[in-house]
Amino acid sequence: MSLEADLRGRALRIFEQVADMPAAQRNAELAVRCDDNARLRAQVEALLAADAQQGEPFTGNAARWNSALRDGGAEAGATLSDQALLGKSVGAWRLLEVIGHGGMGTVYRAERIDGAYEQQAALKLIRSTADSPVARERFLRERQMLARLQHPHIATLLDGGFSADGAPYFVMEHVAGVPIDQWCDEHRLGIAARVDLFAQVLDAVAYAHRNLVVHRDLKPSNLLVDGNGQVKLLDFGVAKQLLDANLTAFDDRVLTLRFASPEQLRDAPITTATDIWQLGIVLQLLLTGSHPFGLETDASLARQVQLLEREPTALTKAAAQADATAAALRGGLTMESLVRELRGPLSTIVRSCLQREAESRYSSVAALAEDLQRWREHRPLLIAPVNSWVAVRLWLRRHLVATTTIAAVVVALLAGTSIALWQAREARAQTRIAQRESANARATMRFLSDTLAAAAPEQALDTEVSVRALLDKARGQLQQRDAVDPAVRQPMQRMLGHLYASLNDNTQAIALFKAGMSGVQPQSREEAVALADDLVAWSDALANMEELPESLALSLRAAALRRQYAPDDPQQQLRAMAHLNLAHLNQYGIEACEKQAEQALALALSMPDPPTDVVVDIYFYLSALADFKTDGRRELAMSDAGLAYADAHGVPADSPKRGTLLRYKAEALMTLGQPAAAEAVVRQNLTAIEKTGSGGHTPSGVLYKLLSNALQAQGRYREALDALQLCKQLMPLPERGPRNRGALLMGESSLSMVLGDYAQALALAERGMGEFDVDGISGEDPYRRFAQLRYLEVLLAGGRLGQARELLREMLETARRVDGADSLRYAALVVQQGKLWRQSGDAGRARQSLAEARDSFVRLGLPSADSNFIALLREDAALARMGGDLAAAEKAQREALQLLQAGPNPTSVATARGELADILAARSERSAAQQLLQQALPVLRAAVLPRETSRAAAEALATRLSL
Repeated sequence: MSLEADLRGRALRIFEQVADMPAAQRNAELAVRCDDNARLRAQVEALLAADAQQGEPFTGNAARWNSALRDGGAEAGATLSDQALLGKSVGAWRLLEVIGHGGMGTVYRAERIDGAYEQQAALKLIRSTADSPVARERFLRERQMLARLQHPHIATLLDGGFSADGAPYFVMEHVAGVPIDQWCDEHRLGIAARVDLFAQVLDAVAYAHRNLVVHRDLKPSNLLVDGNGQVKLLDFGVAKQLLDANLTAFDDRVLTLRFASPEQLRDAPITTATDIWQLGIVLQLLLTGSHPFGLETDASLARQVQLLEREPTALTKAAAQADATAAALRGGLTMESLVRELRGPLSTIVRSCLQREAESRYSSVAALAEDLQRWREHRPLLIAPVNSWVAVRLWLRRHLVATTTIAAVVVALLAGTSIALWQAREARAQTRIAQRESANARATMRFLSDTLAAAAPEQALDTEVSVRALLDKARGQLQQRDAVDPAVRQPMQRMLGHLYASLNDNTQAIALFKAGMSGVQPQSREEAVALADDLVAWSDALANMEELPESLALSLRAAALRRQYAPDDPQQQLRAMAHLNLAHLNQYGIEACEKQAEQALALALSMPDPPTDVVVDIYFYLSALADFKTDGRRELAMSDAGLAYADAHGVPADSPKRGTLLRYKAEALMTLGQPAAAEAVVRQNLTAIEKTGSGGHTPSGVLYKLLSNALQAQGRYREALDALQLCKQLMPLPERGPRNRGALLMGESSLSMVLGDYAQALALAERGMGEFDVDGISGEDPYRRFAQLRYLEVLLAGGRLGQARELLREMLETARRVDGADSLRYAALVVQQGKLWRQSGDAGRARQSLAEARDSFVRLGLPSADSNFIALLREDAALARMGGDLAAAEKAQREALQLLQAGPNPTSVATARGELADILAARSERSAAQQLLQQALPVLRAAVLPRETSRAAAEALATRLSL
């Protein structure tokens, strides 16, 4: 915790202790408790002054509270009163009347006055200073973020900007509605109808979370219901992008105390769990009419803070304390029938939202919505406690079909959460373990029963969080039972290994497989085939950790077992041929692996009933190999073919098997220059993972890295950085192999570069390349080659031309040797070579390189709109500008701009406009240059830092042109 945060925490604690004391006693206590710390005492006194004011400091008056915590009560700049602003103009809008107060601002009904068209809206004027470039840029980013939220239950952003005195404002559609709790009471909705209406809220919030936006001020007054019974979620003007560094700064906090989560009050990071806490309070209000902490708006601040530290009132207790009127408003219920309605599942759901530790709440809004749907359908909750063998039998009855094997039991308990579970359900449903000794089977079932009975009662059974807790409990108990027969222990260790691998915990999986395989020799065909499956999973876990020689050895051992024990079984021989991972690629190369995968696919498709999981995996391997070759067309064809096969053979929509193919479909779309389509596919995949708890071969962190790439390609650099930070949280660098560590660092370096933080970009790039160097990874390794391209771009952007020249020479030699001098990869590097020569001032060599690249692109049949041609045109323009041929420069630049305008990246368009403006200004076409800059600068200011090269050049040109 920072010193500032510690000081704020101390101030809050002292404030709570002295707030209700008489003035004379309070002064004496302050002298003792503040211990001559003038700044601490000033903050406490400022809090006391804020508490003495009427109204709630957190609603419409947050500036005073924030000022108190920040600087000990120094007054903020004077502002006009709400009423004094009526009739005034803000941007294109006239303020007509005050219609509400929200976090840090006042909401007005406003009408449009610029003559464009007639329209009324809700304008929120934010009472905080935004007179610094950093604050303005952040506001512009947030406006862009809100504009993306297009959802039927979210009020649409219409406009936004800065008032004449510098205050930021948002303009949203005006919703003619009433708060959700009031609407429910006015219509006397029953419990089920209230839950149905609340589901609309969850749908909107889940959509925002999928777009990396957290609302952080959910309350009934922000949830209006219109005359058609449709909810509209308001006040996204206080929302923040997830993982925004500013989200943890208290002076940027906006909250309503009655709905504030513990992390909002304690200066902890804000996440989607904050919204889940607030949703829990809203749901309890809808169901009982009372606040779970008993908070009322007229209570003193000290009293409200004290109440928030208590445990929430359980739903059934709140219902029992409700009066007859409150019960009657809920569909005509009596007090007794209201208690019965709310007992059990609904009480569990609300309690699970209101856990003080954020990680103990529902893992997502989708999980909360799923449990409410289960309550409607009278099915067991996912979040329901599992603490007895009765619950185990319930799950067995619902999911187990004609088998008593331990594998099937675990599959049933954890169905839908992982690739191993899907494989188990598909490939082991008709198993042979029933032939094993009954004593071992009974011991295994007792172990499972004890483990589940000891599991924490708040854990769910089919989300990653709860599965992990359950597996940790099982692993711990297995370690403690020294007397367990190896015939029971080792199969359990191998099964747990599969499950940890399915949750992408490769470290635990490897340890469990190692222990579970020690000294094990198959005694029958069935045991050999089962061990081969275990060896394949162990091999893949090692490959994910980039322990490649060991991974390859295990894969070969698995294939040998299948050939030795099942030589006449086509399915087992197919499995032996089909398995591929990074270890095979590293040992044999792309071409050999691709040939083996194609042979395996041909064999599979020639069989009357090939195993579906194997065929889907082969399509996955072929897609991944095409990705390594940057062959987007083939990659898209293979991933689409795999998805079609999965659909035709009944693979469920949320199966992790489909997720691996969706990942490579998104990669293909990126290669083919369709980042918006790639973004949609990635978000679809993330939604499925959120539901099932596993991505199979593709963990969530990899998808967030891919999402970052898609956002970056659309010029949404700050969103891309947010997604990359989330990737790093989900895939911590120390837990990755050197290739993945290097790739993550290079991705962050690339984003820092396009944002304009060149020093940071260079530092990250050098760290990233160091990962490949320390581990001695070959220059022909696909991961290293991608990283080298990123490094080259950073060196050129940062003006490190000597280093860039040496690196480019090495990259061209590798491309010529591996891909051939007539390949697209080689030609693209020649464009970079031309850029290097231009930056070095060697126009002759630059022209020669660009001409060579152009010939190659034409020979390869690239369309004129291809990104490689666009890069070539921009280099042509820059080279002509350098040589003083302004007419040629303008012609090439206009061609490039026209092509970019048809593409997905508005920031690249703005950059190209700025470059064209510079050319036109040099041709004394001042007015045209000014017009281009007026289009370019707002986009650049919202997208990149002031020191970014293109923006800095455009800003300098604007100054010269008196813009």
